[in-house]
Amino acid sequence: TGWKAIDHKLYGGLNRGELTIFAGGSGAGKSLFLQNFAVNWALAGLNVVYISLELSEQLISLRLDSMLSEYSTKEVMRNIDDVDLKVRMKAKGSGKLRIKQMPNGVTCNDIRVFLREYEIQISEKVDCLLVDYLDLMSPINNKVSPSDMYIKDKYVSEELRNLSIERNLLHVTASQLNRGAVEEIEFDHSHIAGGLSKIQTADNVIGIFTSNAMRERGRYQIQFMKTRSSAGVGSKVDLKFNPDTLRIMD
Repeated sequence: TGWKAIDHKLYGGLNRGELTIFAGGSGAGKSLFLQNFAVNWALAGLNVVYISLELSEQLISLRLDSMLSEYSTKEVMRNIDDVDLKVRMKAKGSGKLRIKQMPNGVTCNDIRVFLREYEIQISEKVDCLLVDYLDLMSPINNKVSPSDMYIKDKYVSEELRNLSIERNLLHVTASQLNRGAVEEIEFDHSHIAGGLSKIQTADNVIGIFTSNAMRERGRYQIQFMKTRSSAGVGSKVDLKFNPDTLRIMD
């Protein structure tokens, strides 16, 4: 994964054909975790597709440029030539990384079609898929009411997991924690927006603990809420965060 601390808690780390969900409140850094995975995996030589249903391609690209060049997001545009050079140097020997913004409400079939077309375009297989984020998708079955979050998210999470198995993908997505989780220091299944349906389907569910004070001190903490293939449930891991370059590290 690029983080030994996560590999240590999960038997074999994150595996192909699984669905891993990072759960956090609004502004907790769900997208940042997914973007760090995208960079880690691309640098490891894997082909990565990042589907955004919320943030623009331009904002995600700015963040990734910051992570790769080690300039802060505020300095990227002022040093664009040097940033370009550093990103190109890092790209040598790395996998491809494609950011694609899709409209809120897309289905798993829409993502499936995009992956097929992209693979034809690059004449290579996609290894990793990041979807930012699950709660903003719609199920393939249009008879499911979007207002019934439990059923909607149950279908979407099952469809995403099936896509991972079908295409043998490393797959990480994110989900919202409900308001009751904001002040908590321990997460449980009741804190996931939409309820248990996503947790029952996912292989790994990891809660993100953070606050402005923690981030300013350069710290994130995650808690393993579910792990299908390890005894890591309930354990917590401290991670380092660089607020300038947005990199999350052991």
